[in-house]
Amino acid sequence: MLFPVLSLKTQIISMYQRPGFVESLQKWTNWVNIANLYTDIYDGKVWKTFPSSLDNLDTQFFTNETADSNLGIMINLDWFQPFNSSAYSSGPEEVKLHKINHYLSPIVDELLEFWDGVDLPSTDLHPTALVGCHRCYKIANISGRKLNYGGFDDMTEWFVQIDLNEHRRNAERWRLCKSKYERKKHVSETHVRWSELLRLPYFNPIRFLVVDPMHNLFLGIAHWIVKRLWIDGGKITKTHLKLMEKRAKKIQVPVDLGRIPSKIATGEGFSGYTADQWRSFIMIYATPIMWDLLDEADRKILANFLV
Repeated sequence: MLFPVLSLKTQIISMYQRPGFVESLQKWTNWVNIANLYTDIYDGKVWKTFPSSLDNLDTQFFTNETADSNLGIMINLDWFQPFNSSAYSSGPEEVKLHKINHYLSPIVDELLEFWDGVDLPSTDLHPTALVGCHRCYKIANISGRKLNYGGFDDMTEWFVQIDLNEHRRNAERWRLCKSKYERKKHVSETHVRWSELLRLPYFNPIRFLVVDPMHNLFLGIAHWIVKRLWIDGGKITKTHLKLMEKRAKKIQVPVDLGRIPSKIATGEGFSGYTADQWRSFIMIYATPIMWDLLDEADRKILANFLV
């Protein structure tokens, strides 16, 4: 398999040569952290506790003193069309499951080199520069055999973190499977496949996790709360849906917020809603048009989701 790969080192060197780039790396050091409020990556535990040495977990990788030399690199991947009327960037179709490892392998090779430190050409602020890079590849965690977000009213039970060592063992066992059937059976039982990113000694797929808002929050949880809990549960009736639609049409919002979520009362409710429409509904419309229709427990569910 042949495909073009732009060296991460080349990209980072280029970025360091840009005017103001080094200064921009230091901006986070003035970040004001408010207890129990998460507004950016700097508020998270991974940023605050990620070690600079795996031999000493009490060390800290991201510090004020190393802000312009210790970098955290994030991969964002959701198959895209780089130009109008063009095919996907790495093929006519999305890469299927474990085949993404073919693309990750050369990147991981470079990241392993980065972990030991990479010498970069000098800049005005750094006559010599040593950059150690940390790579977070964001994946979803599935608990159980079904996508079930029940117990949303009790946030302490909503997410159960699985064991990292168990995940790595299951990933290694996937590599030992002799056939497609064995691999399929293994994934069905463990929900784990091998990823080239597991070659990185610091990579933790359990902690380095971020929720995909489009699929998980809006097409997933928001849809499930409204359709399953409230409509199928009989808490929101057809009469309520018609009232909500009437109220929604009276609300005026800026045009850049996307399409107005109409058709609230169509069909069984919220017919054919896209992720963007679910986002607009749950974040903007839900509270003013249905708050008085919900009981105290369901108001708490909506409030927890919005927070």
